[in-house]
Amino acid sequence: MGKKKKIKLEYRLLSAIPDNYVDFYPLAREMKRRFVLHIGPTNSGKTYQAIEALKKAGNGVYLAPLRLLAYEQYDAINRDEIPCSMLTGEERIDIDDAQITSSTIEMANYSKYYSVAVIDEAQMIADPMRGGSWTSAILGILAEEIHVCASQNAEGLIIKLIRDCGDEYSVVYHERKTPLKLDKFSFEFPRDVEKGDALIVFSRRNVHAVASELHEKGYKCSIIYGALPYDVRHTQAELFASGINDVVVATDAIGMGMNLPIHRIVFLEQQKFDGIEKRELRSDEIKQIAGRAGRYGIYDEGIVTSYGGRKQIKYGLEDVDVSLRRAVIDFPESLIGIEAPLSLILEKWISIPVQVGYEKALSERELKLCRMLENQTHDKEFIYRCITVPFDEEDSKLLKMWYQMCQAEMKGQGYAVRMNIPRIEERSLDVLEQQYRICDLLYMYCDRFDRRRRIPDIMRAKARLSEEIVKLLSQQKLQQRKCRFCGKPLPWNYPYAMCEDCHERRYGWSERWK
Repeated sequence: MGKKKKIKLEYRLLSAIPDNYVDFYPLAREMKRRFVLHIGPTNSGKTYQAIEALKKAGNGVYLAPLRLLAYEQYDAINRDEIPCSMLTGEERIDIDDAQITSSTIEMANYSKYYSVAVIDEAQMIADPMRGGSWTSAILGILAEEIHVCASQNAEGLIIKLIRDCGDEYSVVYHERKTPLKLDKFSFEFPRDVEKGDALIVFSRRNVHAVASELHEKGYKCSIIYGALPYDVRHTQAELFASGINDVVVATDAIGMGMNLPIHRIVFLEQQKFDGIEKRELRSDEIKQIAGRAGRYGIYDEGIVTSYGGRKQIKYGLEDVDVSLRRAVIDFPESLIGIEAPLSLILEKWISIPVQVGYEKALSERELKLCRMLENQTHDKEFIYRCITVPFDEEDSKLLKMWYQMCQAEMKGQGYAVRMNIPRIEERSLDVLEQQYRICDLLYMYCDRFDRRRRIPDIMRAKARLSEEIVKLLSQQKLQQRKCRFCGKPLPWNYPYAMCEDCHERRYGWSERWK
């Protein structure tokens, strides 16, 4: 594209962007909405009170940060004999006569009217990867009454957005139900592990290694991390809650709304990889995870401790969280109509200045996928439907499958779903989790491109995979760290790939003579 055409494209793009991003949602601007902000720490009853308002209304939507939480509320509301459906990117459960839907926030419907909406964990509004979904929900959900649950540091930013929308709001402050205390004693692993502990690490590998090491010491472990199917995580949570398992070993996935009978949170690590870099935990992250200790009605207090990095955890609990200043906004779908290739529209959207109080979501993923398809078709609506299918594009097998699905749809043939539904042949966690992710992608393809005839087959395969994963976890067949040369077991946090004996045999003689 020449320089003049690029200038024209930028002009058209800027002309299509309103002076205030709130006007991307004209239907919501026609309403007079009323917000109720529930502000407080974890274990303070924010979500409970919001859900009670939803159940009382009998019509509305709960927008969750995780599939597991969408399922938990779906299950709890139906147990109260109030019909509730569930909608996530990977599953839809329709309940007869349901006027309430429990949904992941990415699946929010901005053309449907509700009496009450609940937006949970709204401090996620500043997350560079997913925050745009919370911004969209606050700016655009069509509900007369909207309950927003968030931590203290998000209050000012959320109020700014509500004021920009011209809507009314009130704030309800929630206090933690049980006190949270830093353990006065230092912690040694595995010597000091106790029943009721939740041990926190920040990778799937370390979850497996820690649980395997504890299993060797006689502990029964529940494990929870993001890559596990949500129904498996739910089963693992139930095994811990019922006392069948002694401890839970988890990533920070445990910090997002999971209500477990945890007495003590133990930070075995104090750094995490956030998708961009490995960094120290922020104070708000420490509070979010630590707050899961001391379940109200079970314990009188929650205890927090750390294996190393004790001062960091102490200061994180004491520090005042920095107030969020920018809400993340996703690429506005309305811009697709501009006369230009979608990849150029995305490039220009990424490059133009953002409005005050906002930050653009990371769009490089969509741009990369868009370029893969533009040499096949110029149908921008179709390309956008494809590139917004959620899957891990860093997984080469999933990326290849996604590309083949898109090509099949371009040709009007449809993808051979039934032939690609995984069959259980190798029973290892790595393989089973990969097969479950394949099923997720197959489901999303069928749902998005109206190929729902195969969905029952996919759901049966997912159920079988979950059962196999649960069996393996119940047998505690986890991946223990081992020396790459002799196979000797290594501690979960051992910094090298070989044991000391192998190192001595291989390098000890030469090092002594240096």
